[in-house]
This record gives sequence, C-alpha cells and structure tokens, in this order.
Amino acid sequence: MRINRIVFGLLLGAAISYIFLFLLLTNKETVPSLIMFNFLFISLTFPLNGTLQRKIGMLLIGNVICIFWTHIFSLFAATVCSHFGGIYNALFIILSPFLNLIWIVSLWSISLTVLTTPKMERGIKS
Repeated sequence: MRINRIVFGLLLGAAISYIFLFLLLTNKETVPSLIMFNFLFISLTFPLNGTLQRKIGMLLIGNVICIFWTHIFSLFAATVCSHFGGIYNALFIILSPFLNLIWIVSLWSISLTVLTTPKMERGIKS
C-alpha cells in the first residue's frame, strides 16, 4: 500500500513539475529546485499517514512557492550584480542551494503539521 502511494506520488510530482515547467516561463534555477523539492517531499511525506488530498495540496503549494522563490531570488541576484558588479554572482551561486533549503525544510515541517491528526488523550487523574 505504501509503495503504491510513493509511486503515485512520484508520478504526480513529475506531472506537476512538467506542467509548471512547460506552461510557465521559468528560469534555469527553477528546474533543479523544483525537481529536488518534489523528490524530497514525495519520498519523505507520501509514505506517512494522512489524506492524499492534503499531500497533493501541500505538494502544489510547495511547487508554487518554489517558482516564486527562485524567480524573486534570481531577480534580486540580477539587480545586485548589475548594481555592485559581477563579483556577487559567484556569491549568489554558492548561496542559492542553502537559501533553497530554508523554504524546503520550512514547508516540509509545516506539511508534517498539516498531515498529523491530533489525538485527544485523557490524562490520568490522581
């Protein structure tokens, strides 16, 4: 059952990635970020308990955040490099994967919170 969910999630992630990549004009930094996010999110979240609708919803939210994040970061990098010079281009190339990890880890932790169902436990009264 879990392997079917993982396979379904991987195929769904690939389909969503292709839709985003072909329908939207994306830059070259978006493709590796989107592929990395989809692979990590699907392999770490789809085997967990939770509804498929919530998992797909969080995956779609993550893909949209990825596209906006990389677009805004590339605009920021281009602005800084044109204003201060090309030496900052190397700095942005080095910092880009680490800054992508910030939103990936944050969204993954939020998705873990969304996927859990709170259980009401009775405390032991003494």
